[in-house]
Amino acid sequence: MATTFKGHDTEAGAPVCLKVPRFEVESDIVFYQRFKREESIGRRLAHRNVVRAVVPRTKSRMYMVTEYVAGTSLRSLIKAGSLSPEQALDMACQLCEALVYLHGHGIVHRDLKPENIIVAAGGVVKVLDFGIALDRAARRLTWTRLSTTMGTPDYMAPEQIGGRRGDERCDIYAVGLILYEMLTGQLPFSGESPNAVMRAKTSEEPKPPTYFLPQLDPALSEIICKA
Repeated sequence: MATTFKGHDTEAGAPVCLKVPRFEVESDIVFYQRFKREESIGRRLAHRNVVRAVVPRTKSRMYMVTEYVAGTSLRSLIKAGSLSPEQALDMACQLCEALVYLHGHGIVHRDLKPENIIVAAGGVVKVLDFGIALDRAARRLTWTRLSTTMGTPDYMAPEQIGGRRGDERCDIYAVGLILYEMLTGQLPFSGESPNAVMRAKTSEEPKPPTYFLPQLDPALSEIICKA
């Protein structure tokens, strides 16, 4: 729904990220409201594990500015198989700290996945993209171009698949899946299509992480399965 660019803040002298809506969706009034909400959420948040929004003096059109994070996406690190169990646990703990902060401010991300997590210098985790986040302080928005099922199939909670709004537990579910994948390189549900994955989530028991990693600490396996 948007394109991102690397830009330069001429006042601060620092690189920034610009998120610009695509023309075909920019004129949709509900998308406009959702985009404004994402920007409003970003401006309210200040946490080391959440990408910070930047407030420009003026705007010539609809766009959003955030800090530029030099790092690597968590997806790239998982694909490379370069994460040790210690690194995976450290990143999961940072994600949990971000969630404590977000949920404490009435924000539910609802689309946590490795693509929306950047690992910066020193292993600092940054959560980004609040495009479909739930803000408990604001009214509900429904955009006709979005299906009632909002999120990414591999990381969606079963209630999201059913079209429900979802709450903080959706984010906990996603963090459990992300930690599972960081440790094993696999996901507990698989299928030939996104619909097959979603059906499996609502009708099958997940494979425990020890299915792929027998040497995993049973207590950690239980924590992940509980999430």
